[in-house]
Amino acid sequence: MQVLLVGNPRTVMGFNRLTKIPSLNLSSIAANLDKDICEVRIADLVVKDKNPQKHLLKVLNDYKPDIVGFTAMAFQYNMALSLAKTTRKFNKNIKTVMGGYHVTSDIENIIESEDMKYIDFLINGEGEVAFNELIRALKNGNDFTKVPGLSYRENGKAIHNKRGELIDLKNIKIPARNVRIYKKGFHIFNLPADVIETSRGCLFNCNFCSIRQMYGKSFRKYTIERIIEDLQDAKKHGAKAIFIADDNITLDGRRYRKICEAIIDAKLNISFALQASVRGIKNTPGLAEAMAKAGTKWVFLGIENASDEALKYMNKNDQLKSSDTVEVVAELKKYGMLIVGGFIFGNPEDTKETLLNNFEYAKKIGVDVQLFNILTPHLKTDIRQDLINKGLVTNLNDFSKYNHYASNIKTKYLTSEELYNIRNMMDARYPVESGAVWRLFKAYPWFFTKLMFWMLKREPKNWFNFVIGFLRRN
Repeated sequence: MQVLLVGNPRTVMGFNRLTKIPSLNLSSIAANLDKDICEVRIADLVVKDKNPQKHLLKVLNDYKPDIVGFTAMAFQYNMALSLAKTTRKFNKNIKTVMGGYHVTSDIENIIESEDMKYIDFLINGEGEVAFNELIRALKNGNDFTKVPGLSYRENGKAIHNKRGELIDLKNIKIPARNVRIYKKGFHIFNLPADVIETSRGCLFNCNFCSIRQMYGKSFRKYTIERIIEDLQDAKKHGAKAIFIADDNITLDGRRYRKICEAIIDAKLNISFALQASVRGIKNTPGLAEAMAKAGTKWVFLGIENASDEALKYMNKNDQLKSSDTVEVVAELKKYGMLIVGGFIFGNPEDTKETLLNNFEYAKKIGVDVQLFNILTPHLKTDIRQDLINKGLVTNLNDFSKYNHYASNIKTKYLTSEELYNIRNMMDARYPVESGAVWRLFKAYPWFFTKLMFWMLKREPKNWFNFVIGFLRRN
């Protein structure tokens, strides 16, 4: 039996300029399939985003799979569905499977929709065990009743199997990087890149976050020995940079410091990018220095907002204060790390003035890459319901725009369009006014020269806005 796993070509706006990383979930699912029942390949279309349909058709024709699996976050779902339609049109006998965050959050609606003309099975929750059991069921007589988290239609009726328990991570094998069809094109700031995880889940209560739909309120950790083995495997497959995809690696700061020390001892000579919490770094003496010595070059911080009142609205006030962020950013920059600052705009009380306050705050603390996100009312999050109750959600159901860039809400004082336009104005002005563009050019001159010409060709409007920002500064 031939299995093909397809990575989604859509990425969050802005990330496609700086990085393209392979799908970790598909590599993990592939590694945990029983080799006695199937052969598996991964077509990660993130590196074939110009014409993904064309590339998928070629892979389907060359590989001739029996089963094709797709994954999607909310904003990627329409693309995944389009790829499933392409697969069904190519060969109606291919079984199609859809999983990921969006399916897990919206499975009750998808199963009743016309989309099921193109999807045979949906997987709710983690995929490693469920997908393997599904392949076994297809191989051995189509008894799907024991496949955890599986949803499908039978005789016109929707069937939903109970989700399985969260997977014990000691049973998860190293991602199968050797089965990727596309070997090149994955990068972080032009360094050949791969992705790992050292843990899954988070214990915090941020009301805008959707990961609890996948993992509940949990925090599971891989052993340090397994993490080093994973990194060595990624390096063997050509990686010089690694994105650590943990939901909150600094939830246990002392553990993360031990991971850094193990990386130093292993002499891996790899550059790292990761997501971190302000609280985890602030509360772990020596962590920032250990991160730098281990090779950490880029840190995404969930700064969220300059206002402590806004942090309180997002249930973040028990994790940090804006003054903590100033301290942590300064420490990370002292050790030479570039800061990707994640902000969330669009809280009910936001005005143009509060947004500009965040703009000035980002400049003041020295954020190198700004991610001025607009609050997204993700399915089944507490903040979604609160915004609906306040009449502030302007787009309830077009999930293709749930990418943190589009404006799906309004505030008490700003329309959805005003919120969007103000954020775009700040995005255009920030790199020059903050001096970040010069810091980035100094750190990565060749990469940002190429990026400049890429933007000129593919994003002329953004390039125009960049030039306007330059002129305003000067």
